[in-house]
Amino acid sequence: MYPGREVFLHAPLVYVTAEITLSYEPRVNQPAVRDAFAEGVRQSFPLLQQERALAVKLEEVDEDIPPQVLPALRAFTADSEASVLLKASALTVDTTSYTQFEKFDAFLGVALAALAESVPGAMVRRVGVRYVNEIRVPGETAADPDWPTWVSESLLAAQGLLPSGHAAGSMGHVLFHLEDDCWTGFRYGDVIGTTIVDRDVAVRRKKRAEPENSRFFALDIDSFWDPSEPVKFDPDQIVKICDRLHRPAGELFQASITERARKHFRGDPDE
Repeated sequence: MYPGREVFLHAPLVYVTAEITLSYEPRVNQPAVRDAFAEGVRQSFPLLQQERALAVKLEEVDEDIPPQVLPALRAFTADSEASVLLKASALTVDTTSYTQFEKFDAFLGVALAALAESVPGAMVRRVGVRYVNEIRVPGETAADPDWPTWVSESLLAAQGLLPSGHAAGSMGHVLFHLEDDCWTGFRYGDVIGTTIVDRDVAVRRKKRAEPENSRFFALDIDSFWDPSEPVKFDPDQIVKICDRLHRPAGELFQASITERARKHFRGDPDE
């Protein structure tokens, strides 16, 4: 994995998603193909439903062309806290109950195996893994949290640039180039609101919605592999790529939090 990896009992991770962007695959539009995929994932994702989903919009597509709506199949775990979505332009696995990479990787493996069986020869354009963390100070809503106690001061530097003003929020973005075709985008900031996760996310949230004026620090990490040309779908290769993408995401999270935050996320009794 990576140095300093730690699995926290009370991690601030609220949403994780992995998306394999496909070169348009018309076979997925056939009900029989989606049914075959459903049978492949049913043991882990027994709750099935048909959906209509927007196609993944590629950069080279004309902005004036409206997004295409495609038939899709979504399957949920029994608790509805994780799902897999298959449409002609992408395969997506997401969850609001992420505990550790190995469990999520197992869900992903089930979806990849089902895709390989039902749509052999598919082509992959991009692979991405996104981790959304929302750090909330216990007992506080819109009050001024002591963020240096919880997150690295390197994420707070700009808040002190205007001594005559008061930082009522902030947001920063860094794009890291890793090896070969791998990248990690990192958005972070002091946010007032309910969440930065899309309200239309289909999986069930573990906690009730936070109040509109709640205050949290967001760590939104998006690691992705973006090859110059589409490559043939290979489940084993995708698993290895996701493992590579997971590591910088974990390193960024560990570098972003303080020892006080670690104690709180561990559930230490003196916290």
